[in-house]
Amino acid sequence: MDETLKTRFDLWKVDHQTLWQFIVFALVGGVTTVIELGSFTMLNFWILTPLRRRSFVWWLMDYSVENGGMTMFLAVVVSFAVSQTFNFFIQRKATFKANNNVLRSGVIYAVMVILVYFLQLYMPMLIREPFVKAFGEALGDILVKMIGMTSSMLIQFPISKWIIMRRS
Repeated sequence: MDETLKTRFDLWKVDHQTLWQFIVFALVGGVTTVIELGSFTMLNFWILTPLRRRSFVWWLMDYSVENGGMTMFLAVVVSFAVSQTFNFFIQRKATFKANNNVLRSGVIYAVMVILVYFLQLYMPMLIREPFVKAFGEALGDILVKMIGMTSSMLIQFPISKWIIMRRS
């Protein structure tokens, strides 16, 4: 890369720090998405398929057989947990270059993730059936999962940037 172009780009990153962080956040989120969708797909369509005909009902969660049953519930839970663990460590260093207390930020991140978790667990019950009717089970499930993941990203960026992963 030409030195002048590199210098201009470095200056642009400084002048547009939040925009640059959002771009990096989204790119790292793309890797996280591949991890989440990959683990979700393996769990939902292969590993946990024997549980598809078993309903899971707890509190606000109603994963009836029509909503994917225990298979969908567990696939959403486990894939989200795996991806968010990866996401915390990568975003902390690569995106925000945080140097604040890792334990404190990890605890706050865990609270945020749990709240987002419930959103992702609750959302499929509301929207899965029409998506599956319109697109079929496989594509419908993937689209529902992607809507949940996008919602998660739009919530997590500002909280991560201004609350959790700050520089001291």
